[in-house]
This record gives sequence, structure tokens and C-alpha cells, in this order.
Amino acid sequence: MSHATSGMPARPAALDWRHGAIGPLAPCVLCGLPALGRSPVAGGPCHKGCAEGWITTHAASAADRARLIRAYTPGRGEPR
Repeated sequence: MSHATSGMPARPAALDWRHGAIGPLAPCVLCGLPALGRSPVAGGPCHKGCAEGWITTHAASAADRARLIRAYTPGRGEPR
């Protein structure tokens, strides 16, 4: 019998956006609800939780998930 979560990643994505940019309320690019936070890469309005959920669901492998987390986490505590 297979385990029900065998296709899921070992742990959900966790982004460090502590020093991310804040802007006026605008629709989140992922869910459409108002968001203050801005993606550190693209600068578009996005909830951190939405970005983490998207990475967790869409990463093709553990290596891909790690690459996406690195790409969407600002380096050295500064926004990109």
C-alpha cells in the first residue's frame, strides 16, 4: 500500500522575505487578493504564503524546489 503523501515534497517551501519591499495594496499576482508585500525578484504584489505554496506545488523535484527558494529569497537580508 502506498503512502498518501508519497508524491509530496518532504517539507513546504519557506521563503525569507523579512527585508522585502512593501507597497500600496494591489492584487496578488497569484491569488488576486489585496497584497502589501512585493516579490523580491519581480517587484510585483505577492503574498509570501502564495509564493511558498506555488513553489511547493509546482517544483518538479527537490533540486528544483531548492533552486526556486534560492531565486525568490533575497540574499544577505537585502531585497534584490
